[in-house]
Amino acid sequence: MKQACSCVLLVLLWQRVTAVLDPLRHNDCHSRAVSMETQILDNYLTDQHTVTVIESCTEIPIMSPYCLHNPVPLNAFTLHRFQAFVHQSLELTTQELEYRTNECFVGSGHMDDLLTELLPYLSEYNPRAKVMLITQEMADQELADLFHAAWYRYRLLQLIVLNHRANDTIESCLFNPFRKALSPELRYLPTGKSDLHCRLLTDGQQLDAYNRELNHFIDDRVYNLNGYPLNIAMHVSNGSTSAYDCILGTVSFTDIDQEILSIMQKQMNFSLILHKNELELSIGYIHQNGTPVGALGLIEQNAIDLAANSRIIHNYDTRNLLYLHYISTEKLVFITPRNYFRNRDKTQVFINPFSVAYMLTNVLLSFGVPMIIFLLEYAARRLDVPREPSSHTFGTKVLNLVGIIYNVSVKLPRADRKRWIIVGLLVYNIVSYPIWQGVTIRYLHPSNQQVNNINSLEELIETELELKVSHYHEHIVRHEGPHFQSPVYSALSGRLSTRNTSSLRDSIEQIIMHGNSALLIAEEYVPLVLAGNYRWIPGKPDGIWPIQKPIYEFYKSMAVPKTSPFAGTFNAIVLHCVEAGMNDRFKHQLETAVQLMQIRRIREHPSVPDYIVFNMEHLLPLFIFYFAMLLLSGGMFLIELAVHAFQASRARSQQRAPLSVPVEEYVPFEFVH
Repeated sequence: MKQACSCVLLVLLWQRVTAVLDPLRHNDCHSRAVSMETQILDNYLTDQHTVTVIESCTEIPIMSPYCLHNPVPLNAFTLHRFQAFVHQSLELTTQELEYRTNECFVGSGHMDDLLTELLPYLSEYNPRAKVMLITQEMADQELADLFHAAWYRYRLLQLIVLNHRANDTIESCLFNPFRKALSPELRYLPTGKSDLHCRLLTDGQQLDAYNRELNHFIDDRVYNLNGYPLNIAMHVSNGSTSAYDCILGTVSFTDIDQEILSIMQKQMNFSLILHKNELELSIGYIHQNGTPVGALGLIEQNAIDLAANSRIIHNYDTRNLLYLHYISTEKLVFITPRNYFRNRDKTQVFINPFSVAYMLTNVLLSFGVPMIIFLLEYAARRLDVPREPSSHTFGTKVLNLVGIIYNVSVKLPRADRKRWIIVGLLVYNIVSYPIWQGVTIRYLHPSNQQVNNINSLEELIETELELKVSHYHEHIVRHEGPHFQSPVYSALSGRLSTRNTSSLRDSIEQIIMHGNSALLIAEEYVPLVLAGNYRWIPGKPDGIWPIQKPIYEFYKSMAVPKTSPFAGTFNAIVLHCVEAGMNDRFKHQLETAVQLMQIRRIREHPSVPDYIVFNMEHLLPLFIFYFAMLLLSGGMFLIELAVHAFQASRARSQQRAPLSVPVEEYVPFEFVH
């Protein structure tokens, strides 16, 4: 029975059912102290939707939430019930990615109760909520210690303490840690009463001015940090976050992440503690099990305030993380050795199964069949084999069959020389077929850029190139997950290596000099690489070819903890920068750098392309040769006809045949009907 009651109680707590409260006496809400407390709370709850009352101390009753002029939904808990509710909500709520900002908690108690029993649970449940604590006759140093622990230990910034000094006197205190003095080592000094913003209220007429002052204090708290040290993780390089300073040389430009960070620092006036010892510190990614790593891990542990160029890899349960608006999209593409498939057009045309089979078959038919017929007839003459008087001999039939194979519509001549003329024409036809095929391919592709280069990820997989990726992008690809369901992406990611990629200069040199590797880089920096003047590689101004299809696409963003009070201000500044066209300006700077480098490279290395562009002028010798062959074969054919006619007429004049026996006139070519 006891367990059943506990389960029902927990369910009611989980659903946050509005508690049933005892009716209040009318004079409780109209006492001066409760009235002032109610007006402060009413002003404090301007944009709040729910109020949770935590009855933690019977000696200090909480009356003001029940006396609000604009009633809001109320939840009431005892301290122990609230602690149980927090434990259960943390166990059951695994998909919650955002701390709600429209909640307010009102609690009461003495120093020990608030510091050890209430603040830790409020911080664990929702550190972004507004909190009002009501206490009585708390000493000045205790107030300072309470605010110090609330911010530096529990990250509760939106806290107001109402300390009842007397029956009709309330001391209202706030804290702004960003205006507090720091030690020379940028360490936090102990908090004293002078660091608090306290106001003694004795009359309701003071409340209007105080409420305006309270709103201004809250709104202005994070807009001027006055040297407050912010821990920021960022990969800093001379020119870009992808470390292309080795290519740029004397050309430099400002990176967009650094520029926005500079604007933030100027507008908010904070001191910068930059974590740049390791590259991974500036990369935020999340393991498959949902564990934040890199900058996001530091944010999760409240060890850092901002990751200026973090990366979002997975949309897992990042309970304590808040991502700012995206700045830009970055795509990763491969750069490969230029002209990797040397003379691939010839290979595709001449050395492929179809062309080889075509040429061998036709060569065998062209040379083999006439040679066999010639040998058979030669053997028949040597052996005095009797022949049939009919002209339809075996050789004639075979030659007619060969003529049908080659689409020849006449009988082949009997004379050996005439046969070899036709055989020569057929051989030229065989050889010219792949030549014309190659000319067609090169005519459709005026240069070898599309023919002899790697143009797709599928072609890249078929090569034996060593696929490399920098440590900067390796985490992105390795932990990407869902996008690698494609076999192509899986195969490429499985072959990626970070060996010898600490220097991009060396990686690019390996591609140009040896042509045995490909490198995965950001797409927007590809023109910069192509325009690079590789003066450290003698005689190799060109050697890189990019694959246009990206292997992966991700977002560049800034990340801050959800507990951070800077989220709204950072968002506003980032949006202002993006709307002002900073992203376009950054890309324009890249384009300008590329144009300058191209001008310099052309001036210093005027090189001639190492490939031939086919046009009609290059095809002229082929046409001349083709027509010369036709004229030669046609001329020999006409000469043979003239010689044969002369010999036939001469034979008829010298011999007198009987009139009763008809003489069959020999025709070298007879049309087949």
